[in-house]
Parts: sequence; C-alpha cells; structure tokens
Amino acid sequence: YEIAALANPTYPHQDAVTAVGRIVNINLDDAAAPISSDTLLLETSRRLGNGRRIPLDVQATPSFSLFPGQIVAVEGKNLKGSEFAVSQFRALPRLPHPAIGDRPDAVEPFDAVVASGPYTLSDNFEYEPLRDLVDHALAAQPSLVLLLGPFVSEAHPMLRDGQSDLMPEEIFSSKISPHLARLREGLLASSAIYLVPSTDELCCPYVSFPQPPLSRELLARVGVPDGVESLSNPAQISVNGVSIAISNIDALFHLVKEEVSRLPVLSDRLPRLAWHLVEQRHFYPLAVPPADCAGILASQDGKLRMLAAPDILITPSQLRQFARMHENVILLNPGHSSKGLFGGTFARLAVRAPKSIDAPSSMLGDSTKIFPAECTSVEIVRI
Repeated sequence: YEIAALANPTYPHQDAVTAVGRIVNINLDDAAAPISSDTLLLETSRRLGNGRRIPLDVQATPSFSLFPGQIVAVEGKNLKGSEFAVSQFRALPRLPHPAIGDRPDAVEPFDAVVASGPYTLSDNFEYEPLRDLVDHALAAQPSLVLLLGPFVSEAHPMLRDGQSDLMPEEIFSSKISPHLARLREGLLASSAIYLVPSTDELCCPYVSFPQPPLSRELLARVGVPDGVESLSNPAQISVNGVSIAISNIDALFHLVKEEVSRLPVLSDRLPRLAWHLVEQRHFYPLAVPPADCAGILASQDGKLRMLAAPDILITPSQLRQFARMHENVILLNPGHSSKGLFGGTFARLAVRAPKSIDAPSSMLGDSTKIFPAECTSVEIVRI
C-alpha cells in the first residue's frame, strides 16, 4: 500500500492515517453481550499505542467483516481524539503461496476422502456410518484418507446418560478398529490413512486445543492396525506437493456468533468464516472461546499459527457443509459423518495435474507457477 508509517489511532489526526490493532468488543465485562457495529474497539499494540483502546466509528465504512480478536489494518481519521472514524479496512498481507517450482515436492494428482466424527448414530454404538464410509473408500481407492475425530464422543447421549457399560477405549477397540483394519487391508500400501484427534474425544487425554497426535501406545492399545497414523490438531501436511491445513475444532460455529459484517467481499457467510483463519494466519483467531469450549491453550499459541498459506483448508463444523474456492484456496467443511439418528456427509477430493487445466489468466497471473485451485474438485457425499 506504500504506507510510509503506521499511526497511533488514539491520537487526534486531521488527515487520513493507517493504523493496525485488534478488534475488541466494548462489552468487556459481559461475555454474553453480542458484538455489533456500535460496540467496536480497536486495541493498539504496545509499540504504537501502549495497548490503549479507541472506539471505532464504522458508519461510513462501505464493507467489513469483523470479530473480537481479529487483527486489522484501518484507514481513517481521529478528529477529536475520542473515536477513530474508519473509511476502509485494508486487506492484510497474505502468507506467501508457494510456487510450484519452489515446492519441496512436485504437484502430482491424487484422490482423497475426508470425514469427520462422530461416526455412529446417537442411539447405538454400531458405527454404521463408519462402515458405509469405509465401503465407499474401498470402492474409490483414494491415495489419502483423513478421518477426523471424535471417534468416541463425550457428547454421545448413551455415554452422557450412563447407558453404556463399555469404557471409551473398549468401544474404540471393538467397534472402530475392525473398520480401520478393513480399510488398511483394502487400500494400496502406498495409500495413507491419518487420524486427527478432537477436543470431544474421550480416548484422547488432551482435551484443550491444540492437541498432539494420538500416541502410538494408545493406538496399539485400542488395536489400530499398522499403517494408520495420527496427526496433531491442528496440522499442516504436504500431499504430492499440495499444502493441506486441518483444524479439528468448530471455530466456524464459534465465529458465527461473534461476527459483525456489512457487504463483505466474500458474501457467502460460511466460507467467509473459514477464510478468516487463512487471513489471520491462525487456526483459532477468536479472542475468547465460548464457555462450553474445551479451552484454548494460550501457552501453545505458536502451534496455532499457520506456517504457510494452504492450498486446501479443512475445518469441520456442525454448520452446513460446504466447499468453496476463494483467492486460490479451497475452503472445506465436510460436515459430520452422523447427525443424530441419521447419516451425515463426508468429502471426496480429486487433485489433477496443473498442466491439464486451462485456468483463467486472472487466477494464474503471468504463468502457471502457482497452484491453481481449479485443478481440485470437491464433492460432498451423503452417507
């Protein structure tokens, strides 16, 4: 933007200046009070404003999408020193999107199946949706299977009401591991199967976000076959040169209650909530999690930061499932594999060779060096 210097927004400014800070809800003492365009504060950094806060006037701002905890760049004036009148919110610099030639691995085609728990219906532990999901994966023969928890959910009505005599690890070993063994035996040896823990997972001793991978001792104890590995939560992996970011906490459901917007650039609300994670470079950018959330470990905040711009962002939510491309990033909510007494949804991805796609020049720029999201097709499949 060719900005010579950032200004302190708490000082009076007769001319338009640019400042940065964090969005804060003015109702600090009432966590249940919803944020609105009339209750916005900008919290400055220690360097620029000694952490002081200034009310934001967004009445003349044509477009915005804001939530508590969001880092923003604002342009406007502070005529009286009592509030900052915002003329526009500037887009933050993006993490670099690695060019194909700069990636450690060449971009090669692959297929993937992505699913999120719970994997059984709410009135039993038969895991019929998981059985159907495995049947589909065996028929499709994908190169990658991502199974996101919870596998044994603390929210299952029978466990919550004490209607089961089985311990969580017994449920896993007797009901889930046989399906994982069938999946591992039926796929090619080169195919990868990854489990991702959840904060609702009873078999995981770590209930706060972020979470380490499920330990090898735990996987062995519950009978998970060799060749099935676990990732951390969140995780960033590279598959055939494609960067995939996975966040298995319902940040979208938490954000939907806190966001305030006006004519945002991305009008579809659910993908816009997912885009906040990419724009903020953080897997949980909300300032304060809700009271019913398992908890966010502030001491582990470094593990919640994105290391690189993802090509595909996977963030399951109880909100409506979706797949959307925005600024060359695939935003995906595969939905849950079961919804109460009924089967849910999962996602099937297919990444094709970039050279086989005639992508528009507006996407590729001067060359086809960046990863074109048009090479990726996503299908939401109902179980």
